Amino acid sequence: MVHLGGAVVLLLLSLISSTEPMEKCPENADLSFLENLTPAPGKSIDMSVGSLEPLYNFARLFIEAVQPNNFPLELAINASRNVPLNISLLVEYEAGYLVCLILAILYVLIMPVVGGVLAWNHLHLKKRSPNKTSTASSICPHMVIILETCLAVVVILLLTGVILAFTTNNKVRENMKPSLEQLSTDIKKVDDILKLIPKNTRAVINGFSIPKREITKELNETGNVIGETLISSFDRSVREALSALALSVQDASGALTNLEKMEMKRKDLQARHRVIQLRLQAIQSELQRIQTGCPDCNVSDASNLETVADFHQIPSVQPQLDQLNGFSSILATNIVREGNLSFYSIPQICSNQLEPTITELVLDLEDSEEYLRNSSGRIPTLRSLSNSVSSLRLAVQQYRRDVDYYDYVRWAVAVVFCMLILVIVILMVVALCLGLPIEYFPSLYSSLTKDRFKHTAVYLLRSAVVMTFFFSWLFLILVFITLLIGGNAHTLGCRSWKSGALFELLDQWEDLFLVGPGYNTTYGINSTHTTNFSQELNSTQNIKVKFQAAEVYHGCMRGESLFYSMHMHEVLNMDAFLNASKYLGVFNQSFQTLSVNLDGVTLLQPDGRQALLKFKSSTLNLIKYTALLDLLSQPVVGTDLTAFAEGLDKAAQLQGNETVKEDLKKVANMTRNLTQLVELQELDAREMSTSVRSMREISQKYQGNADRALNSITETEEAIHLQTPYIVRNVSQCVLKKGERYISEYLDWVRNAVINMVLDCKWLPVSVDNIYTAACLNIIDPWNAFWLCLGWCWALLIPGVILSIHTARHWWQAVPKSLSVTLKDLDSSPGMTKSYKSLK
Repeated sequence: MVHLGGAVVLLLLSLISSTEPMEKCPENADLSFLENLTPAPGKSIDMSVGSLEPLYNFARLFIEAVQPNNFPLELAINASRNVPLNISLLVEYEAGYLVCLILAILYVLIMPVVGGVLAWNHLHLKKRSPNKTSTASSICPHMVIILETCLAVVVILLLTGVILAFTTNNKVRENMKPSLEQLSTDIKKVDDILKLIPKNTRAVINGFSIPKREITKELNETGNVIGETLISSFDRSVREALSALALSVQDASGALTNLEKMEMKRKDLQARHRVIQLRLQAIQSELQRIQTGCPDCNVSDASNLETVADFHQIPSVQPQLDQLNGFSSILATNIVREGNLSFYSIPQICSNQLEPTITELVLDLEDSEEYLRNSSGRIPTLRSLSNSVSSLRLAVQQYRRDVDYYDYVRWAVAVVFCMLILVIVILMVVALCLGLPIEYFPSLYSSLTKDRFKHTAVYLLRSAVVMTFFFSWLFLILVFITLLIGGNAHTLGCRSWKSGALFELLDQWEDLFLVGPGYNTTYGINSTHTTNFSQELNSTQNIKVKFQAAEVYHGCMRGESLFYSMHMHEVLNMDAFLNASKYLGVFNQSFQTLSVNLDGVTLLQPDGRQALLKFKSSTLNLIKYTALLDLLSQPVVGTDLTAFAEGLDKAAQLQGNETVKEDLKKVANMTRNLTQLVELQELDAREMSTSVRSMREISQKYQGNADRALNSITETEEAIHLQTPYIVRNVSQCVLKKGERYISEYLDWVRNAVINMVLDCKWLPVSVDNIYTAACLNIIDPWNAFWLCLGWCWALLIPGVILSIHTARHWWQAVPKSLSVTLKDLDSSPGMTKSYKSLK
């Protein structure tokens, strides 16, 4: 607050009233660009495998046992770069599967040999001499029980394996389509968010238009605010000064009007006074003539018929009127109204004078916006990662239907193979159901029934063995193919994800995490901001930031921004980039020199001031108003003319002489006519007295009023011109502070929006975990559990074959040799023909 010591009280009051409101700048408007640009994190997939979890764990343990090697980082890097693979490293990594392949080949080669041996042995036994008998008692009973029990256990395990194989096969099929959809959805989400980074960056930078609009609005209103502040500060003083001026103008106007009336009435009174004197003399002469001609007539005395007030003694006020002649033109222009218009035109004057500076500041703001837009090319956008994710997204979309179709084919083939195993298991189960009761409860069956059931059970077991020899190699091929695909998918994808080896591959992947330029790389503007801008921008193109993918993942899980977890702050210094001084340099300089010239604002124009000074120096106070009022207060005629005329009428009535009578009546009429003139003279005298009294009042105060008006106007004008620089400075500082707040708030929001919103990555762990869940837990784990169950069944088929062969041999030996004759007899029996043929 600025106080001017030594000034008049009015000036001090105006300073105090003008500076108080300027210390309180209005609060900033609500910036609508503070929007939340943070991507919404996706919803995690619920994964509940239930009772199959132990089976999945066992499959993982088996795969890790088959493929215990570490993640083949070098092979993966070469594959990603389309470099020829190192065969020795590939063989070393796939050594477990090569061993499985060798075992499978050996199995496929050995199975025909073993099958041929068993077939030869079976045929050789049939060619033995029928006299050579063998009994069931050749095998130890305990061994038989163990043999049959083991076969039953194997069959139960086979049945369990088949059920689990069906379950896991269907699980893979059920999860395939939703998981592919989920995989596509999450990859699409990641791709969309990465593509939104440049768009959101553009939206953040384009937000500069809002503070620019607010600042421009403030700038355009600066002149008006300065003017309104001046008006509000000096409105009372100006009203008082103009009121004093109006009072002085009123005095001058009243004086001019009254003087004109006085001069006009003076002329009328003096002219009429001469007429009255002449008529009075005529009446006196006529009465004297009548009195001379008729001495005995009782005629009224006409000696008092004389004027009392001598209006010729009224002085002329023409000199004073001449002194006020220049004021008539001032009254015509209404100097008070002109003073009001001049004072209230201050806002427009300020706006007009500040318009060039405001235009320069607005252009500077536009340059700042353009500079910021071009400089935003230095903000990292992860365009290379976005391109990689887009390629992955296209690949998923392209091959999703094919993968689903091939999985359907796999599911159908697996169902066929499972059905074959199920048939083999059912043959074994039925054989056991026929043979075991006879072994342990022989008394419940007749001899023929027992022999027939055993014969049937033997054929069922042999059929199961034959089907096993025919299809087991196909089972093995399916198991190996699914193991190779699922096992490598688990070790290369799922296990490497858990161990973090996949992150190491991403760290070595060239052109994946390049910090590319922003959305706008044009920098052709001509402004003070573009110095060395192109060099700064080119220095940030395609920079490989040094960070670890695992660090990014875990940092995003902790809620860190990609700006820090990817070490983008080492590439772009946000504090220097968003330094408000870059955008407020010209702004501050222009406001430091802001000024307004109000020399053209005057409450009283020079001609009006001269007229008021002339009015002040006029001789209105030299007129003898009291003597003039005394003169005007005197009667016009010393005799009451009406009474005198009535006296003449009475005297005429008393006259006998008609001539005298008529003469008196004529004189009476002349008197009455003169009465009207006298009354008009008295009226003008009264009116002139009113003007004189008004002039007497004006003469007493017109000089003081003029002095007050001139002093008040002078002091107010001086205060306005003296206070204007301070008001301009305070208002400009207020606008400057508001502009700085707008820019600072916007730049702070840009920093927060880019770091904590645009580059927020809370969505990343959720999406990546969903991809892991969809691919590994929902597809690969059931896939591996399926081949494990299928391999389980295949592995159990081997002991099942061995046990089935021995069990069938034991049961076959227990069938009597006479059974063939009996069966032939039964063939001829109508009731048994059909059932026997079916068993045969």
